[in-house]
Amino acid sequence: MRFLNWLAFGVAGLISLGEVARFWGDARFIPMALDELLVAAALVWAGWRGRHQDALPHLIAWGAFSGLMLVLLVETASHQIHGPAKAAGPIYLAALSVLLITGLGAIRATLRLLRHSRGR
Repeated sequence: MRFLNWLAFGVAGLISLGEVARFWGDARFIPMALDELLVAAALVWAGWRGRHQDALPHLIAWGAFSGLMLVLLVETASHQIHGPAKAAGPIYLAALSVLLITGLGAIRATLRLLRHSRGR
């Protein structure tokens, strides 16, 4: 559980810093970065609750994270396939793929924890 908590804190920090760096000084900061910041807040909440061996918040937060990464991955792939292609599109695709795999792995680990805690 400790690794899952630290992973949640780390990924939350990573996506928060990425959005701040991307939109700093831009008037569109709140509407454009709000989804990532809300998911980061959910991951921080899950990491905080996980200190008390509560795995359910991890399932919620990692599910939201994985859903967001899937949407961003599909949108980026669509731009790369159908145009207009983004200059750093291949890098975004690789990073989003790694993040999606990380989120799905965290969901799997959380489900294992939940099954183990319920004695199944």
